[in-house]
Amino acid sequence: MSVSLFSLAAVFATSVVASMGLGGGTVLLLYLSFFSTLSQPQMQSLNLLLFVPTAALSLWLHRKHGLVELSLLPGCIAGGVLGGVLGSLLSNRLDPALLQKAFGVFLLLIGLRELMGAMKPLYKKFRHRA
Repeated sequence: MSVSLFSLAAVFATSVVASMGLGGGTVLLLYLSFFSTLSQPQMQSLNLLLFVPTAALSLWLHRKHGLVELSLLPGCIAGGVLGGVLGSLLSNRLDPALLQKAFGVFLLLIGLRELMGAMKPLYKKFRHRA
């Protein structure tokens, strides 16, 4: 995959979306799937490694606005960096078909969790009316 202005803009946009916690990693994977020649493990590795600078930017912005619990910071940084590097290395060693299925199941579970979380206030609202 060659570096182009379009590619840089896509990475920047997905990083901004990811730093806000809005699923930038998923958007990046979609971009890479349609516009690159990378294999599935390479795309997932790039996605995981992109989270390190994105997390640093997010941390700086959240710290600036007083939204960071400093006592938890060292463990979160170590776990994030270690998980990103190990996940990237592991994704290059696993069968791409297995990775695709596992990632699909992961997205399905996250989607169901989000749906249930969105429906919880509605359930409480209607349950108390009876």
